[in-house]
Parts: sequence; structure tokens; C-alpha cells
Amino acid sequence: MAVLDAEIRRHDWANMRCGCLRSAAHLPGDLLRSLEGPPIVPGGTSWADGHAYVQSNLMQPALATASMIMAALAGGPPLAHRRDLIMQLAALTGGEQDDVADACRDVVRGGSWLLYEEIASGRDMDAATYAFWMLEEMEEEAERVSDFRAAFRENLPEDLDS
Repeated sequence: MAVLDAEIRRHDWANMRCGCLRSAAHLPGDLLRSLEGPPIVPGGTSWADGHAYVQSNLMQPALATASMIMAALAGGPPLAHRRDLIMQLAALTGGEQDDVADACRDVVRGGSWLLYEEIASGRDMDAATYAFWMLEEMEEEAERVSDFRAAFRENLPEDLDS
């Protein structure tokens, strides 16, 4: 995952204060270890929860974490982990600190095709739903989001099929 490694090196993790009140230097390793282990079960606690965000509050490493997640998605993570990565990305783009959440959305905007691919793939309805919600927040994507909802309605929950 060369893309992920390069993105990790771009950020000064050691000088960011984590949600756990330590340095955020542990976050890249936490992500990498999570990708090597079993996927997080629905409702389980993720490697980013309590660190990049605490509940809906975004912490200092939120933007760097969003960039790292997008790089992980671009690098082709194990399929079983895509759902968790996309859910963590949704938590970062939907946080309460509007300026930080907006910056995280800008990172996602730069790789929006990864989210469209998730919707089209039919791999996981939860991942597709979170991808859809993030794309739906991008006004400039309204027409494409509508077209993808119509084209791939079987990959999304019925309540999104309108």
C-alpha cells in the first residue's frame, strides 16, 4: 500500500494531540494493525474512535486521518475492511466542528470516485449507504448522486430509493 505509506509520511502525527490526550503518533500504526486483523464487527469500536474523533467532536488529527483513510481506500485495502474505513470517513466528514468537517469533506471530494465505486460494487450495503450520504453532502455532485442512486438502487437501502 505505497499510497497509504506516502500519505502517512506527509503528516506530523507526533505533534498532533489525539483524542486520547496523547500524541497522535500511534494512529497510523493503529490503522495498519487494524487492516491486518479481523474487521470490526458492526457496532464495535474502531481504531479512530476516541482518537481522531470523540463522539461527534473532531480532534486535531481528524484531517490527517481523513487523508490517511482515503489513501487506504485508494490502495485497495482488504475488502472486509472497506466498510469500517468508509464509516470512519463518514464520522470525520460529519463532525461538529464545521471548519474541520469541511476540510475532511474536501479530502473526500478529491477521491469521490472511490465512493461511487463503493455504491456500484454491491459489496456491502452499509458501506454503500455511508458513501452515498457523504456524496449527497456535496452539492456539486447532486446530479451524479441521483443517477447513481437510480442505476444502483439494489445496492442501497430502500429508504434511499426515492
